[in-house]
Amino acid sequence: MQSFSKRVIGCLALILCGAAIPAQAFSLDDPPGPQFTLEQKQVQIRAGADVNARIMDAYKGGAASVTIPPGDYRFGKEHWGPHGVIYPLEIDGIHRDAEHPFTIDAKGVTFWFDLPDDEDPTAHFALGLKDCSNVILKNLTIDRATRGDTEGRITQIDTENHRIEIQLSAKSWVPTRFSGALEQRILPFKADGTFCAPLYALQSGGVHLGYKAIVPETKTGRYWVEMVDNALLTTILDPRWNEAYGSQGVLRVGDGLCCLYTVSIGIALVNCSRITVDGLKDYITKGGPSETGGYGAHIWKDCYFGPRPGTNEWQGGDGFMCNALQHGSTFDNVTILHSTDDPINIHGYWGSIQATAGNAVTFGSIQDAPPSFEADTARNDTILFYDRDTAEPRGSAVAQAMDGRTVTLDRDAAPFANCIAEWPGRECAGWVIENCDWHDDYQRVLIQSGPGTIRNCKFTRLGSRIQLESVFGTRNEGGIPHDITITGCTFTDVSPMPHGQVIGMYLLADRTPTVDPIRNLRISNNRFVRPGEIAISLQNSSDDVVSNNTIVDPIAYTARATSPAAHRKQPILLNHCIGVRLNGNDVSDPGNYTEPDAVSGSSLLGIEDGCENIVLDGRRLR
Repeated sequence: MQSFSKRVIGCLALILCGAAIPAQAFSLDDPPGPQFTLEQKQVQIRAGADVNARIMDAYKGGAASVTIPPGDYRFGKEHWGPHGVIYPLEIDGIHRDAEHPFTIDAKGVTFWFDLPDDEDPTAHFALGLKDCSNVILKNLTIDRATRGDTEGRITQIDTENHRIEIQLSAKSWVPTRFSGALEQRILPFKADGTFCAPLYALQSGGVHLGYKAIVPETKTGRYWVEMVDNALLTTILDPRWNEAYGSQGVLRVGDGLCCLYTVSIGIALVNCSRITVDGLKDYITKGGPSETGGYGAHIWKDCYFGPRPGTNEWQGGDGFMCNALQHGSTFDNVTILHSTDDPINIHGYWGSIQATAGNAVTFGSIQDAPPSFEADTARNDTILFYDRDTAEPRGSAVAQAMDGRTVTLDRDAAPFANCIAEWPGRECAGWVIENCDWHDDYQRVLIQSGPGTIRNCKFTRLGSRIQLESVFGTRNEGGIPHDITITGCTFTDVSPMPHGQVIGMYLLADRTPTVDPIRNLRISNNRFVRPGEIAISLQNSSDDVVSNNTIVDPIAYTARATSPAAHRKQPILLNHCIGVRLNGNDVSDPGNYTEPDAVSGSSLLGIEDGCENIVLDGRRLR
């Protein structure tokens, strides 16, 4: 086995020779990564204590930039004040204009955070930028001192007792108790580190990938992972499942498990404007980035979120939460791998109306909603209102005055009594995801706002789909995706589970929606390889264009894995859609699983209920 130091030397040699560094294959036998003595940690803690002062002294002195000397810096855990979380390293109140940004150069620098291994729902926080504008953060690496999860190689599978034995990876450890909370679940992966994406099918209900406990075996270093039920172990023995998915869809002795139990925020931009994060490497276990409030328009460029390369750590930095920015961010050449949730979630917030009186509307709370979001409404903000039962639009109003959660409008509020509210000015509009490589990620790319663009990206082995979603009033995350372009992308084994869709929609109201609020989608020049069933599924959408996409081997996974083969027969599906134009799309169907649709007459396109003005290659269908 090649040592960690030899790998580093080899990479340096490639750099000096001008060659590109090849991606390193994952191995459970790799070393655990950097380890430090107590004396070294004390030196790092002392160095970390001076970082904030170094940055603020340069800023207040009028400097254009500050350079943090290369090395390792160590910080503790967050604490809480009267206005919320205080980050272990918090950069607060740096403001420059766009022509004169302030640059923090951290080349060769690693910030280590001593975050406790607490279980979910307790969350921990690392690096925070608050109330800053036009700051450039360059070349930083962030990591945590403890693993934050339990990982290891599978050494035995006990189907009868629905448990899996693992040999712990070096420096991995097991908590003494388990809360049974949401994040207490496994992520199954192959020995080479690739995610067993088809097994995401067991996520349904958030149950079948959950574990009850991790208990010691009699053999040194081995533990039993006790599952909440036997669904996983039954599935991997199913002959139809094996026929459909082969080795990628099953677990065997020698493969790996990542057992989650904690959650963190690795880097947060809070009420910030035009921050550029360039060259960040985030290795913090389930420590994703977060953008919350403020103008936004941030740039994330050449960043990496995942495990530390060359180590036995399978889990690392996680996916993005993009919360209610006035202007969405640009994600350019960002790598996300082994995400344990959504690689990205872009949304605003719904407002739940508690009462109306005259021109005033008072907001109540929605489950998990930020308690002060409605109170943050500003004068002249436009608010849109929708019937909470049917999702039908009921009009708009402009905020004139605010008093806590009561907002005075420029019109009578009575028509909005049975409505939910949307703030279109705070839904990350204008976001761009381009030139990105997201692979072996657990869940979905979740979009709940627009306009936005996904272009020239690669998505490989994602458990779930590119989901354009709007759930009216039953969840805190709000917005309606619209004016979205998805172009020039390659989707390989994305949502490969039975009945999986690569690009799909989810619209939910208390009653079946009677409108088509999602609109103006442009899906073009993409390549879909082995979708679980459907490549593109549009629902409650209007004025869309689907053109020049190539679909390879659709439906096959579902047809082989399910019995009887109750599956769709066309890889593009429309339901309750108006004014959709399709042209130049192509399907390669080596398994002959597609059939002509009764309405379209095409093996490419299926048309279900409520569709009007559909045009396929110049031919009007209905």
